[in-house]
Amino acid sequence: MINLKKKVAVIAATSLALSGVLVGATVEPAHAASVKTYQVAVSSSSKPLSYEQNGKLKGYEVEALKQIDKQLPNVKFKYHAVSQNAELVGLDSGKYDLAVNGFYKNAERQKKYVFGKQNDGLSLVRVYYNKKQFSSSVTDLNDLVGKELAPVNANGGMYNLLTTWNKSHKKQITVKTTSGIAMQQLLTGVNSGKYDALIDPSNLGEASIIKSQKLTNVATSKPVRAYPTYILFSKKNKSLATSVDKALKTLKDDGNLKKLSVKYFGENVFNYKVKEN
Repeated sequence: MINLKKKVAVIAATSLALSGVLVGATVEPAHAASVKTYQVAVSSSSKPLSYEQNGKLKGYEVEALKQIDKQLPNVKFKYHAVSQNAELVGLDSGKYDLAVNGFYKNAERQKKYVFGKQNDGLSLVRVYYNKKQFSSSVTDLNDLVGKELAPVNANGGMYNLLTTWNKSHKKQITVKTTSGIAMQQLLTGVNSGKYDALIDPSNLGEASIIKSQKLTNVATSKPVRAYPTYILFSKKNKSLATSVDKALKTLKDDGNLKKLSVKYFGENVFNYKVKEN
């Protein structure tokens, strides 16, 4: 009888042990299954924000996203380099879960997308002007009244900035629009005197173009506006936006975003205060 009890006990213990092994073996797959992959749209040609070089994605926003990914153990980002128009179309259709490209917050976008509370950067708007066409340094938008300004994108932030400024000022800035002209062409036009000035966010590689093309007639103003930039999320990804907010806050506090800003923009953009109007 005693031997029978021992045998039962041994069998029971063995079963429990095997059960423990099986349970332990399933821990890793269960953990792996909890990691969700999100499709991220980034620009393929918005240097230094995001761009392709030798088949690899680089740029401030690309590296910022990789840092965010490290902060979120249950999240994995898969990147897709496309045009800005394709980013938004893909976000609208559900092809992408989030997108980055130095996006500003506006009423139209707030209706269509989810914005986190934390900005991922700061877009410093500067005026690039022909030294010969101005008697003194450009310090604000008043200096552009009566000047031949390079055309701006009709659907872009600079068009909105200039037309909004005109609504509250008697003296008007002449605003011309374009469907798209390369930055190098615009800056070359300022250097030659075709345009008196160009107004644009300074995170689009203007400084490197001026230097590499030796555009010696082009001067650069201090920031005339400082817009916070945000990651855009599709409506179904509100919880992801909340998680990314926490990661961005950590990366700001520990200085990582500052380091990336200095690396790609040549300065810490977070030193500037937001100035949108």
